[in-house]
Parts: sequence; C-alpha cells; structure tokens
Amino acid sequence: MLPVTDFPVFLGGALAGTCGLVLLLGLIVGQAYDERMLWWHSASIAAALSALAAPEVGPMALTVMWSLQLALAAQTMLKAAGSTGAMHQPAKIIRYLAIAILGLILVATILGLLRSNHPGLLALPWAGLTAWYLIRAWAQNRPWIFWVAGGYAALMAHYLLLELALTSVAQASTLRLASLAALATYAVAGYLGMVWASRLRSENTLRVEARERTDPLTGLATPVVFFDRSDGALMRSRQLGYTCTLFLIRVENIDKIVAERHLDNSESVILAAARAIAGTLRTQDTAARLGHNRFAVIAEAIAEGTSRLMATQILAHGLRAEECGLQGSELHFQIALVEIDPSDATTSDVLSRLDHALQDMAGHTGASHIRPLPRIRRGKHLPGMADLAV
Repeated sequence: MLPVTDFPVFLGGALAGTCGLVLLLGLIVGQAYDERMLWWHSASIAAALSALAAPEVGPMALTVMWSLQLALAAQTMLKAAGSTGAMHQPAKIIRYLAIAILGLILVATILGLLRSNHPGLLALPWAGLTAWYLIRAWAQNRPWIFWVAGGYAALMAHYLLLELALTSVAQASTLRLASLAALATYAVAGYLGMVWASRLRSENTLRVEARERTDPLTGLATPVVFFDRSDGALMRSRQLGYTCTLFLIRVENIDKIVAERHLDNSESVILAAARAIAGTLRTQDTAARLGHNRFAVIAEAIAEGTSRLMATQILAHGLRAEECGLQGSELHFQIALVEIDPSDATTSDVLSRLDHALQDMAGHTGASHIRPLPRIRRGKHLPGMADLAV
C-alpha cells in the first residue's frame, strides 16, 4: 500500500495527469474535427497548469498567468455556447467587458498597484460575466450546457481554493490539492460538454446536407445528384474500360393500389417501391425517383450479362411488397435497361432512349416486364433526344 504521507503527492500527480490528458485529447480531437473550442479549452488548461507549476515566479507573473487563463476560458465559452444569432449581442458585450477588465488588471499589475496574490478576487468579475452569458445561452444549448456550466463552476471553485491556500498557511497543501481537483473537474466536464455539442452540431449539419442529396420521401438520391453520379460513372467507365448499366423503372399499378386501399395519397406506395428497388442495389449503385411512378438506377462496373438478373430481382422484390411495408398488395414494375460499354453516351440521352422503350411497353398489353436494349458502344450513334422530363 501507498504510505499515507505519499498519498497527497500521488493524488496530485493523478489530478495533474488528468488535466494533461484532457489537454492532449482536446488538441487531437479539435484537430480531427476542426473544433476550435477544444483548442481554446486545451490552452486554458495549459495556462492554469503553468500557474500551478510556477508558484514562486512573483505576483506580477502569476497575475498575468491567471488573467490569461481566464481570458482563454472566456473565449472557450463563447466558442462553445455560440456568438451568432440570439447570442451575437451578448457575446459582443462579454468580449468588450472581458478585454476592459483584464486590461485594467494587467495595467494595475505592471504599475505595481496590484502587489498581492488574490486569484479569487481576480476571478470575481470573470465569474459574473460567465454567469450572465450562460444564463442567456441556457435555453438554446441544452442538454450539453449542463456540463459546461458545471465545469465553469468548478473553475471558479479552483480560484477560490487558491485564494484560501494563499491566506491559510496551515491548510495550504490540502487546499492546493483541492484546487487541483477543481481544475481537473473543469477540464473533464468542459471537454465532455464540448464533445457532446460538437456531435450534435455535426449531426445537424449532416441532416441539412442530406436534404440536398436525398429525397426525403424515398431516401434515394435526388435527380440532380443522380445525374451527377451517373455522368461520373459513365466517365469512369471510359477511363477504366468497364461496363455500366442504366435502368429506367416504371411502377404500373400505383394509382390502382391507391384506389383499392382508399389512400389519401400515393406516398406509402412510392416508399414501398423505393424500398423494393433499393433492396437490390450494391454499395456502388445509385437510384433516384425521377417522377410520379418512375425510378432510375445506374449500376457501375457491372459484370456482363448480369443486368437482366438484377432487373429480375427488382421485379421479385416488387411482388413481395409486404416486405417493404405495403401489406396485401403487389408492385408491378416495367423495366427498360441498357448496358453501356465505354462510350460517349450521356445519362440524359440514354434515359430518353429508355423512356421511349417504356412507352412502347406500356402500349402492348402482355409484353415482358423487362426489355433490354442493344448495348451502347464507343462511337455508336444515339439520335438527338431531349432530356427526360422529370
């Protein structure tokens, strides 16, 4: 067992190590996710540890260190809780006031007007500004702001305990250990709150970006994204020499199912059709809904002769519509497809060609549900056709 006399040293080392670990994590995670608030948090921890590690540097240097740590902590709070929107004006006020207060403290220290060590008194103006700002930011930053607020309360306790340690010689070592524990609490609680905030903001950013790339009803790509990816796939096929296949799919019986089931709209049927099509896709394939009952799929780098098998799987998934959330109904697909060898074809021209094939299939009752068109090869002429109206 550790001797009793060595326990405070061991505990102090563990607490300082915790602060150092959080400092390092803040730098690494901040760099990885471009979160500057974690960099500011690490800088504030480094300033506080520097002040604790050099207690004999004199009142002036200590005051500068403490002031720097408080300034960094204030900047961290602004980065974490935000300084835009409703918080723009409070953030501007706290910046100006913090600069003014810290400037007066530093000037007074340099002129020799502040000769005694009073970290608690130094932190009081900062505590007032922090409390005011956190109250303003409280409602719009839950739930992670609880951790940040707790961390800043621990930081204030750190300065009050330092104040007591400097005025109470008998209990100085115990109070300094307690102040280090408060600093470790600030480091850990602040880090947890900021990482939580970063995750929530990242998820929100991904949701916003997904709205531009994903159809909110079907979960498939939007037409703009589909055409961009499809043209890219055709360009890569020319460069790398592989085959792509473009499918145009029409759902024959959407309106019939809506009428039979007395639905208010066709959204549930369209969603089931999208799920049936998506269930056959590979990771490199892209599908999109191009109209009321039409879907398109680009299968990149597909083996020769397997396109019809993929179309058959789509048909089979449609007939098992119950597995896609459409109980008691079947989805009937008509599919026109064409394999494209490395060529100069564009997505819009090929889709227009497939659209003509689907129109021809719709005009012939009893026709096959799958119609493969002749392969498109390099140099093969495609008649000039308007883009598919979507």
